[in-house]
Amino acid sequence: MTSKPARTLAAAFLALATAATSALAAVAATAVVATPAHAAGPQPHFQLPFPCGETWRLATYYGHDDYDIDMTFTGGGSSGRPILASYGGTVTFAGWGSSAGWHVVIDHGGGWQTRYMHMIERPPVAAGQWVATGQGIGRVGSTGNSTGPHLHYEQIRDGVRSEAWFNGVPSGITSDGSPHTGPLYVSGPVSAPRNVTSNNCGSTARQVWEAASNAGWRPLPVSGSAGSVTGSATAAITLGGTKLIYTVNNGNVYEAASNTGWRNLWTGISGVSGNALAAITVDGVKYVYTVAGGNVYEASSANGWRNLWTGVAGGSVTAITANSVSVVKYVYTVAGGTVHEASSANGWRNLNSGIGGVSASALAALNGGGVKHVYTVVGGMVHEAASNNGWRNLNSGIGGVSGSALAALNVGGVKHVYTVVGGMVHEAASNNGWRNLNSGVGGSAVSATTLDGVRILYTI
Repeated sequence: MTSKPARTLAAAFLALATAATSALAAVAATAVVATPAHAAGPQPHFQLPFPCGETWRLATYYGHDDYDIDMTFTGGGSSGRPILASYGGTVTFAGWGSSAGWHVVIDHGGGWQTRYMHMIERPPVAAGQWVATGQGIGRVGSTGNSTGPHLHYEQIRDGVRSEAWFNGVPSGITSDGSPHTGPLYVSGPVSAPRNVTSNNCGSTARQVWEAASNAGWRPLPVSGSAGSVTGSATAAITLGGTKLIYTVNNGNVYEAASNTGWRNLWTGISGVSGNALAAITVDGVKYVYTVAGGNVYEASSANGWRNLWTGVAGGSVTAITANSVSVVKYVYTVAGGTVHEASSANGWRNLNSGIGGVSASALAALNGGGVKHVYTVVGGMVHEAASNNGWRNLNSGIGGVSGSALAALNVGGVKHVYTVVGGMVHEAASNNGWRNLNSGVGGSAVSATTLDGVRILYTI
């Protein structure tokens, strides 16, 4: 028979257990945070996964899972718009999932991942590929379990969703308001939507490397007595036997020349929005084209690099290319997934070429015996369009390439195209059936020029 003190003690333990259960239930109804398996490394400096300067609406809804964000473009339709990597890392998945549709997962190291869902088509990147911050990884769509074009985005910490931060600022999208979905298990309210402007401007400067076809493509760092030449974008030209490289550093354009020991000098051009950079020479004058706030600017060595608006507007801040035929300058931009052409001969009137569905971060052009050729990336495949065939965009057969790196050269009548596949620059030529060959030169972006028949690449 149990004694009275024992019965009293048992009753006390039962009361404590009941109170503890009630307390746990109360906590579960308010805020239970999932505990990661181990401590994550420092949070990367994530950026909004869209081109520099674009504003997107971030929102969630009841039952969406806490911290999950649906993103829609505030400036028009979302479908087909470029999706950029929020931070550099290795692609761990790029393919199809029944719920997520076409999607990408990037591992940033230290326990951090990002997920990008419902893309419009197969991603132009592949598992195992390293991508840089701001590199194109796909386009917005509505595949899988989706009711309309948008990007479903997640930041993952040690396998657990966490609040997304962009450019060092919390997104504010935390609770979906449902006590049945985690990791918070909070019963209301749903986080209010908000608009965020992208600072994914690719401003991280990296070492520029030079590789030449007559040296077995051996990559050498571009450096001189004044130090290394670095940038987040490059454009290259030659003039009178001199090689010139233009780079973007924190919105400023710099020029370095081979005949001055690659001393990197600021041109005076500033306020550049992203990594859209192009350069050409016409009658001994150097011209540089940039994009600021969607507007295309031209600066030249003949006017002290005074940066003047061409009147061309609405262009991507991640892709621009230029070309010349005789003394006429042509500039190509991507607006709304379509290539536009403007020329100095028509007052820079920006005309839709009809070349559509292209990556807004990869664009190249060349002059082929008076015929203008434009190269784009569509779904990981390089396409070629020419002015003498009504800009009909034809698949070259070059596939599996990055949607944010492209360059082209005409050398002795042979067209050469340079792409990035798995972090390595590949070369394909019109006289070998566009067979895409690995040059052995690493990089995530490439520009090209030629000097005395030698093909020269600049990568970062």
